[in-house]
Amino acid sequence: MTETVKLTIPSDPKYLCLGRKVLHHLLSTHDVPEDMTQRLILCVDEACSNIIKYSYANCPDLPIEISFSLDEYRFEVKILDYGKQCDSRTIKPRPLKKIEPGGLGTYFINEIMDEVHYCTQREKGTLLTMCKNLKNEVTSSKTN
Repeated sequence: MTETVKLTIPSDPKYLCLGRKVLHHLLSTHDVPEDMTQRLILCVDEACSNIIKYSYANCPDLPIEISFSLDEYRFEVKILDYGKQCDSRTIKPRPLKKIEPGGLGTYFINEIMDEVHYCTQREKGTLLTMCKNLKNEVTSSKTN
């Protein structure tokens, strides 16, 4: 059975902690190991931060809609904004050898998640869908 939790937060960085806490609670109730939980939280946090910075140009009172879905072995998150649409062809993480702050969010997302899809087939905004197969993660934690 798939469990879904929906959350809408304002585009103010001070509310990102709400998404982290909700996701942490959801994953912990499904025996997802803490290290994987932290990786998935990082992906969601980075995606929301990018929305705040790039789609909403740091405007703090616009909606970010987050939907977490989790079944026994698959995690999916959909993050919807209503701001400037992104062009997924231009979203490229910077080289790791280039030492400077920022720019690693998309690198982490692409490394951690199994599927990442940006949908801009809408009047405004972007729908980001990220998926992670948890079969090996949850199975190994139940046997330990």
